[in-house]
Amino acid sequence: MYKIFLYTILMISYLGLSKALSPSEHGVQYLQNARAFSKLIKGTQSTVILIDTHATGFLIKTYYQKYRVISGYENVEELIVRTSKEFAKKNMANMGLSLYRKSDTDEEFLPLPPGSLYLGNSEFGEWKTRKNGKTYWKFNKVFKNFPKYLGWGKFRPDMDFFQQMRSFISLHQTYYGPNNEFGPQGKITRENFPQFFREERMKKQNIRTLMIEYFKENF
Repeated sequence: MYKIFLYTILMISYLGLSKALSPSEHGVQYLQNARAFSKLIKGTQSTVILIDTHATGFLIKTYYQKYRVISGYENVEELIVRTSKEFAKKNMANMGLSLYRKSDTDEEFLPLPPGSLYLGNSEFGEWKTRKNGKTYWKFNKVFKNFPKYLGWGKFRPDMDFFQQMRSFISLHQTYYGPNNEFGPQGKITRENFPQFFREERMKKQNIRTLMIEYFKENF
């Protein structure tokens, strides 16, 4: 009887602590799904790149995502929103990708490598040809810092990349690059968004597992 009473008290305390440690959502915008980007992103020629994601609270979790928003001629900004559990879980495989793009006439919600919105748009750059005959995308001078903002590093997309990406778009399939260079397993993403892949983040304690083990050992 005493053990049952103690177990009940511990569980009530645990649930209360979980809720108490779930931070206030006051002032933080909420994103149910990708369609909700339409209300958050006002500028045109905009791309929204997922650069971080985390959950807070013990049992009752609150999910957050951090985005880098690049909007044409406007300043680059970073945005933190609260999201649904489903949207957060769904996009764990899309770290470093553009989850939303808004041009002058259309919106796109298919996760794609960052910068896909600007490829082939003469307003932002042009295709150049190297001596070996390979083409690559070069941004116009006014957008020379875009590769840094987009998380490209030394990578520059070529025409093969562009055409393959268009094929994936026609099939409505997420594109991670010809050799999966983008996404949480991709070399380019891991090199240019290292904050998400810090070792200490990969070793977070699982409180639920600790509680289960405790009750197994003591009851």
